[in-house]
Amino acid sequence: MQTETIPLWSPAPGTRRELQVYRFGEIGSKGPVVYLQAGLHADEWPGLLVLQHLIPLLASAEADGRLKGRVILVPFANPVGMAQNIFGYVTGRFDLTGRGNFNRNFPTFNVGEFEIDTLPDDLGPGFRNFLQQSLRARSPDNETDYLKQLLLGLALEADYVFDLHCDDYTAAHAYCADFQQTQAAEVAGMLGFTHLFTEPLEGVIAFDGSALKPWYDLLSATGNTQLEAEMPLTMTLEYRGQIDVDDVLAEDDAERLMSVLGHFGVVDEAPADSRTCDVEISPLQAVDTVYAPETGLLVFRRQLGERLKTGEHYADIVRIDQLPPDNRLQLRARTDGILMGLSHRRLVRPGDQIAKVAGSAALAHRRPGSLLQI
Repeated sequence: MQTETIPLWSPAPGTRRELQVYRFGEIGSKGPVVYLQAGLHADEWPGLLVLQHLIPLLASAEADGRLKGRVILVPFANPVGMAQNIFGYVTGRFDLTGRGNFNRNFPTFNVGEFEIDTLPDDLGPGFRNFLQQSLRARSPDNETDYLKQLLLGLALEADYVFDLHCDDYTAAHAYCADFQQTQAAEVAGMLGFTHLFTEPLEGVIAFDGSALKPWYDLLSATGNTQLEAEMPLTMTLEYRGQIDVDDVLAEDDAERLMSVLGHFGVVDEAPADSRTCDVEISPLQAVDTVYAPETGLLVFRRQLGERLKTGEHYADIVRIDQLPPDNRLQLRARTDGILMGLSHRRLVRPGDQIAKVAGSAALAHRRPGSLLQI
């Protein structure tokens, strides 16, 4: 294992932050390359522990000569967000300097500048080199954009990109681009994730999509089908809820990740086929993101993972400034689906996201290209 420490820009006199990168495998290896990171949203911690359990497994595989490809691992992807502690709470989802969500607005590329006709038949390395050169030519003007440029540059080396996150209170699930759902569902099943959400590479794009979109754009612009075999598989992996920082869970999750690496030929590791699960696939347009219509106490009447029917009463908002028995607003499902992604907030205000119901039919009120924001 090689350790690289990359200094970030100093945010204030007398302070310093840095990004740690662990590299497993030999540079120049002909095997597949995998990139993993956790904690891009710095208040999402289960993935951090999963990688801590994965590191010794990778080190052992490397020492035993079982590592056939390379693994690039960033154990905590957002030192900037981790430092945003306000009155004892880490507010690591948004940059407090006003630059928005840490998992949005990564560098983009003009693939029209790529001279595809001048390259040899092996298109992938040439395009990766073009993307890396394009990144190195840029000069970000703040620490957060510099961090995003570093992370994307690392991911662009890889054939498989896994970005580890979590939600408030939810079952393990994953996200992928809609045209990669077959391969992504196979990965999700090996990880024990029962849900896969698919999204188009249009509109708002997170980190996983940012590593994939230049390949997608080049394929769309040229029609060169060789790119279909060269483009990376990129996924966001949601490791349950924020408080699910547990050694038993994380150890099992790390072992499952090793099975995925074995499946893709990165390491000599027999895939644990007997531990795969069925995966339910939902397009994001079929996921109802529920927002509180008014203020009050949120009380759920149904449990995480239960299947709802349209019109079914699953939660109440209790208006504590009114008297019983007429002080409850009933929340009813707007679609058939599974109740998941529950908020940990219990005193809510209008506009607070409080739940997700994952169905199968596209919803008319969902806005395309907005991920789960609308």
